[in-house]
Amino acid sequence: MKKRNRLRWQQILIVLGISLGIAILLNWAILKLFGQKSAERAEHSLVGIVLLMAYVSRFVETQETRLGAVAFFLLALIPCYLGTVFPDLDITLLGIGAHRNPLFHSSLSFFVLLWLVRRQSVILQGLVFGYGIGLSSHLLWDALFYGDVRWLPGGMVDRLWLAGNGLACLVPLMVRSQR
Repeated sequence: MKKRNRLRWQQILIVLGISLGIAILLNWAILKLFGQKSAERAEHSLVGIVLLMAYVSRFVETQETRLGAVAFFLLALIPCYLGTVFPDLDITLLGIGAHRNPLFHSSLSFFVLLWLVRRQSVILQGLVFGYGIGLSSHLLWDALFYGDVRWLPGGMVDRLWLAGNGLACLVPLMVRSQR
C-alpha cells in the first residue's frame, strides 16, 4: 500500500510539473501574440492560465469528458487572457491615478457579459466563462499581493473587495459544472 501511495504521488508531481511547463509555454506564446512585455502582465496571465487549467482538470476523469475539457480549454484560453487584462484598462482609460478603480477591479464586467449571453450558444458562454476565470485570477492575485483599490477605505476592505469579486466570478462556473 505504501509503495502504491508513493507511486501515485510521483505521478501527481509529474503531471503538475508538465502542466506548469505547458502553462509557462502558453503564457509566453500569448504574451508574444499580444506584444506584452511587463512582468505584471506576465504574472497575471500565468495565474489566469493556471486557474483555467485547474478548472479544466475537474473534467478529465473519463475519455468522453477529456475531449470536452480540451475543447473548452482551447476555446477559453484567449478570453481568459483578456479577463486578466481587463482590470488594468482603467490605466489606459482613466490614467494611472485611477488604477484599481472599483468598477474595473470588480466582477461587474463578467456578470454583464454572462447576462448578455445567457440564452446564446454554448460556445459564447464558454468564451465568457474563460473571461471570468481570467478576471477572477487577476482580482485574486491583486487581493494577495497588491490590495489597494481606489476610493475604498484601504487595508482589509480593499482586499475583501478584490477577493470577494474574484470569488464571485467563480460561482457561476462552479454552479454550471455541477449540472
